[in-house]
Amino acid sequence: LLWVLLAVVGRVGRRACDRYVWPVAVILVMTLPAVMLLPNMAALHPLRDNAVLLAALAAATVVPFLSRTSEYYQTPVPTEYAPAVPARFSRVPLLPFWRRALNRPNLLLELLLIRVFYAAYSAVRAAAAGGRAVAEEHGRQIHAVEQALSIDVEHWANHAVAGTPWLEHFLGFYYESFHFVVPLALLGVLFARRSADYRWARASLGFATLLGLLGFWLYPLAPPRLMPGLGFIDTVHGAQDLAKPDYGAMTAVTNQYAAMPSLHFGWSLWCGIVILALAPKWWMKALGLLHPLFTVSAIVATANHWVLDAVGGATVVAAGFGLTYLLSGPRTAVRAAVEDDQVVRAAVNSVAGR
Repeated sequence: LLWVLLAVVGRVGRRACDRYVWPVAVILVMTLPAVMLLPNMAALHPLRDNAVLLAALAAATVVPFLSRTSEYYQTPVPTEYAPAVPARFSRVPLLPFWRRALNRPNLLLELLLIRVFYAAYSAVRAAAAGGRAVAEEHGRQIHAVEQALSIDVEHWANHAVAGTPWLEHFLGFYYESFHFVVPLALLGVLFARRSADYRWARASLGFATLLGLLGFWLYPLAPPRLMPGLGFIDTVHGAQDLAKPDYGAMTAVTNQYAAMPSLHFGWSLWCGIVILALAPKWWMKALGLLHPLFTVSAIVATANHWVLDAVGGATVVAAGFGLTYLLSGPRTAVRAAVEDDQVVRAAVNSVAGR
């Protein structure tokens, strides 16, 4: 095992952004549980259970280490950066080295880090569970605040949906199906088509998620469907024993009291903002805004979140974009022009080559 760690110093990749893939992959394989690196799927068990062995075999036989005589050994292809853009505040960006890269990041490294980040997120989210009594007390606090503000619409919306079968089915399906699909699809499109925008969008989503985890840890909250005596109907999972709710295989691995802030709504709002900012057509922008609208309707009407949970989700998303701006500076319209110019030049060169 020691020689595999020593192999970290080997240089792999012609591009500067590729140089981190091999050392990061080895360190993660050697230090983290295999379940954090690969999903718990039967087809992946042979890979997951032999990750260290496979890393050693790869280092010995497959990984294309650069020779010291290679022109890329000392000077890899540099990363192209967008010109600096003045910010509104003199101290922005706070991290001047976090510059706006124009090239596409390494896909393998992105997938690996996203997987590890999500595994850590899931573990912390589950570990942040507070006691039922504390979560219910926080639920009563939230309910009281909403009543004082006259925004306690959850009970009315929940019973209205429960009495309309087609709407109950649609919102339940939307709640369960689009939480991960839409953000991942959007990240995929940005990675493929707008690589520079992918970077700031991914960073803002990551910051929002970390702030959401902090909320789960500090303020465990029972959602309306787990509040006794208030008459809410769990339209997604059916009637439950509130002392021991059962949602099948997910019961043991999810924290039912991770409700504040609502990342269901937060992630959907992030999608809407990114689409609104980047989509070239007005109808695309309109469709993008429908996603957070449908999501907030689903989380409230199915009794999975309070209205204030959605406010919390919007707050962490705003903070995520704000932190990205403070640390790395504003987005630049020049970047899109540079990317479009690169696409045009590549097309011209392709035609000329033919």
